[in-house]
Amino acid sequence: MTAFGAAAQTELPSRPDPTVPPARPAPAAAPVMAPYKAPTLPGLYSTNTLGIELGWGAPYGWGVQYAYLVTPHLDVNAGLGLGLGGKIGVGARYYLRPDRRVTPYFGAALARTGRIENVDMSLVVGAREEKANFSFRPSGVLHLRGGLRWQPGTVGLLGTLGYGARITGDPVVFNDTYSYGTPSQEMVNFVRALSAGGLEVSVGVFFNLGRY
Repeated sequence: MTAFGAAAQTELPSRPDPTVPPARPAPAAAPVMAPYKAPTLPGLYSTNTLGIELGWGAPYGWGVQYAYLVTPHLDVNAGLGLGLGGKIGVGARYYLRPDRRVTPYFGAALARTGRIENVDMSLVVGAREEKANFSFRPSGVLHLRGGLRWQPGTVGLLGTLGYGARITGDPVVFNDTYSYGTPSQEMVNFVRALSAGGLEVSVGVFFNLGRY
């Protein structure tokens, strides 16, 4: 009996106790998920852009310009074109929503106009016709601009309103008034309106070049 009891005592610990609930398995470690990163999509504006701009009072006249996109919001540009005496300059534009096809923008440009000599002008003032000969000296203009850019694809449009302030004085020089004496204020105002500066209303066509 003693040997049997010892064997029974040896076997008892190996049998599960029905009163003790089975141990629960340890929970599996949750997988570590990396944060989601959206894929990089091509921008609407390419790094390099070539544009043609037409209108009244534009800093580069009726001409061409090249723009380089420094950041998604900011480009720097340079251009030249035709105007009274020709125009050349540099500028920058800041786009508020470059992630959209239509975005407002604000900008500034510095432009220089060339010299033009001996222009004859006739103007009806009251009951008489007034004639004058004048020249434009080279002048510098600071342009403050704003507008909208629409870029549906490779080709986009830019509509601009702005104002150009002359920073080098009055470029108008009257050479001759053909015996009319001092030019009238109407003649002076008309000729100055033709010179650089003042209101800008322009439209540009822009072509995306190269990579985005």
